[in-house]
Amino acid sequence: MAARAQLLVALAAILAARGASAKVYIEFRPRMSMMGGYDDNVRLNGSGADAFGQAVPGLKLDLFGEHQLHVDLDCQAGLARLAHPQEFGLSSGAFAANESCALGTKVHLSPRDKLLLHSVATYAQDPFSIAGLGLLLRPGQTQIFVGKFSGEVDHALSGHTEIDYGLDAQALAFGIGDPGNGYVIAPSVKYAWRTSARSKWDLGVREQLFFGIGAGPNPLALKGVQGGLLDAAHTGMLGYRYALTPYADIFARAGGVLLTSAARDTAMPVAHFGIESYTPSTAVSVTVGHDLAIGPNSAGPIVGDIAELGVIQQWEKLGGHFRIGIYRNQNAFAASKLGTVGYGGEVGLDWSFTRNLKLGVAALRDARLFDPTVTAPLVDRDVVQLRLTWEKARFE
Repeated sequence: MAARAQLLVALAAILAARGASAKVYIEFRPRMSMMGGYDDNVRLNGSGADAFGQAVPGLKLDLFGEHQLHVDLDCQAGLARLAHPQEFGLSSGAFAANESCALGTKVHLSPRDKLLLHSVATYAQDPFSIAGLGLLLRPGQTQIFVGKFSGEVDHALSGHTEIDYGLDAQALAFGIGDPGNGYVIAPSVKYAWRTSARSKWDLGVREQLFFGIGAGPNPLALKGVQGGLLDAAHTGMLGYRYALTPYADIFARAGGVLLTSAARDTAMPVAHFGIESYTPSTAVSVTVGHDLAIGPNSAGPIVGDIAELGVIQQWEKLGGHFRIGIYRNQNAFAASKLGTVGYGGEVGLDWSFTRNLKLGVAALRDARLFDPTVTAPLVDRDVVQLRLTWEKARFE
C-alpha cells in the first residue's frame, strides 16, 4: 500500500502545480481479473508444483490538461491462493497478496521546457506474481519489492539543440535483514543536437550512487549487513538516435564508467542499443545492454547484461504478446568472469468478446543456465495461466 500512496502523492503534487484554474479532463477505467493456473516450481527450489487461483481488481486513470499534460496511473492489487498450501508449509487458509502501481507523466512546462516522469512499484508475496523477474528470482524466495523511478527535464537551447537533466532510481527489497536490500540513485545531464530531421546525437555524464540497507546479524546475514553509501560510479556516454519511420526509432549509446569504492576502483565499458516501433496495432522492442545495475544477492553494483525482444500485436478481436530474453549478472569487480546467466520467455493470446470483456491464456518460463552462487537446483519455473478480464472501455 505504501507504494500506491507514494504514487498518489506524486499525482496530487502534479495537479497542484498546474494551478486551480487549469482545465483538466479525467477518465477512470476500473478493471477486474479472475485467474487460474499452474506453477511447476512454487518455492523456486524444486520442492513441488501446484495449481493456483487469483483475483485482481485494478484501476486506470488518465488525466489530460493544458500544455499537453497527460498523467496516466495504473494500480492493481491481487489476492491469491494455492490449491494445496499445506504442502508448502502454509496453513490451509493462507492467502498471498501482491500489488503494483505505475505512474507516467508528460507536460510542457514552457515553450522551451518539457517534463517526463515514469514510476513503477511492485510488491509480491505469492510465488506466481514474482514469476517473470528473471535474475531477481532466488531459491526459496517468498516476497519481493521492486521500485523504479525515471524523470527528465528537456530544455531547448535552440531549434536543434537541447540540454536534458535526468534522475533515475531503483530499489530492491526481499525482507528484513536480507543482504540484497538496497537502492541506487543516478542523476545525469546530457547535451543533444539534431543534425537532420531524423538524426540526433547526445553527449552526457551520469553519476550512480549505490546504497545498502543496514541490518544486524540475522539468519540471512550472519555478520550483519553494511548500510549507507557503498560505491559510486562515474559514466560518460555518446549517443545517437535515428528515426527509421515516423513510428520507429533506432538508438545506440556507448562510453565508459569508473567505479570507485572504499576497497578498490575499476573501469569498464558501457553500451546500450535498441529499436522501438509503436503503431495502434503493433509494438516491437529490441533491447541490448551492458551496464551497471543492482541485483538480488547483495546491495551494491553488479554488471548487468541484457538481450531482449518483445512484440505486441492486436487484430480486430485477437491480441497476442511475446517476449524472450537472456540475462547476465556478475560482480562489478570481477566482470571478466561468467557470473549468473539465465533466460526468460512469455507468450500469450487474448480474445475480446466485447470492448469490455476478454479471455486470455499465457505461458511463461524462467530458467538459469549458470549460477555460481547457488548450490541447490537452479531456478527453473514454468507457469501457465487462464485469465478472464473485465475493464471499462476507453471513452471515444
